[in-house]
Amino acid sequence: MERFIRHILLLAITLTTMLPLKAQDTTTVAAMPTPTTSESTDSIEVSLLTCTPGKDMYAKFGHTALRVKNFTRGEDIVFNYGCFDYNSNNFVLKFVLGQTDYLLDDEGFDFLKYRYGMMGNGVEEQVLNLNQTEANRLFNMLLENLQPENQEYRYNWLYDNCTERARDMLEKAVDGRIEYAQVTNPDITVREMLHHCLETSPWVAFGIDLILGTEIDQKVTDRIMMFLPDVLKRESDGAHIIRADGTRVEYVIARSTVLEDTNAPEKAYTVGSPLFVFSLVLLLSMAILIYELRHRRYVMWFDVLMLICQGLAGVLVAFLFFLSEHPAVDSNWLVIIFNPIPIGYAAWLIYCRRKKRRNNLAFANLIVLAAFLITMTVCPQSFNPAMWLVEVSLLIRALAQAHFAYHRQR
Repeated sequence: MERFIRHILLLAITLTTMLPLKAQDTTTVAAMPTPTTSESTDSIEVSLLTCTPGKDMYAKFGHTALRVKNFTRGEDIVFNYGCFDYNSNNFVLKFVLGQTDYLLDDEGFDFLKYRYGMMGNGVEEQVLNLNQTEANRLFNMLLENLQPENQEYRYNWLYDNCTERARDMLEKAVDGRIEYAQVTNPDITVREMLHHCLETSPWVAFGIDLILGTEIDQKVTDRIMMFLPDVLKRESDGAHIIRADGTRVEYVIARSTVLEDTNAPEKAYTVGSPLFVFSLVLLLSMAILIYELRHRRYVMWFDVLMLICQGLAGVLVAFLFFLSEHPAVDSNWLVIIFNPIPIGYAAWLIYCRRKKRRNNLAFANLIVLAAFLITMTVCPQSFNPAMWLVEVSLLIRALAQAHFAYHRQR
């Protein structure tokens, strides 16, 4: 349970950003190149860079950036929409509220290789089939975005993240449209896509399922599924540019591995996973109930601990549900049982024990938990398998509380 609470607190920030590459101070943009004039045409090559997922929680989903090689100027620049400024006012609060403004920043390609090489992450490159007019148009748009007054944008992990920004800028630069390969299974939900990325990180997956609601249980559209870097890479790999004159050309003309991923593969684990931990909690709940019935003695301390943990997780769920602008957090059915109320109920249990009063609230708690268990089977939200164990454990303890309240036994 302690591990569960620790992971939930970490997820309060991590899960609401999903794909940031690095934090960077805005002062680094002072050395950026100046935009070219509309009359000049530099010799430019544009590439889509896809960085492999890392072991750190913030890097679980990888990253996307744009590489612009300007042969005329002798520049090799990477443009990255995944930056944010730690020094901004109330950064953490804005972060959780979904009001974080992310930044476009630039860095040398060699520096990117150095950074990812130090982390052991891989970088894949796809050279794009942009003509010089399109490549220069993209370069100028990126330089314009680098201006201090244009740098920031309101980050949205599902609908407007750093991967989708890179995709959208490329689409704006092309004369015509990009027809993607559509190799990803369309009969899939965002939640299922996230779970696929987190097969070796069950606690992160559990945290996602705790705070995100029915909005991510809808079938994805062709565009939404490209919020993940690897999906954009695969969709781009077989894509075509349909130019304004009807010409159809391949979107990607060269592929290469800039850096090999040298991190040891993570392995899925059972012991210590949410299913394992909450199976133990369920067994303990049942064992304590059997002990109570045999000895006619209510074990209050266990319920107080359970309720405090439930309430602390509920503070996060309720805060995001009612106050955050992040997508999917306001459609979360778990807010019915995960909210701050259980903390107050835990205090009520202690009060009733000390004052030797009957716990009349036990019956309301039992009804809510029983009704929610039924709701879980019919509502449109998909619940983590471990969450069913949590719900049943809470229900068993609610039965114990109602039993002793009914018989007025302490």
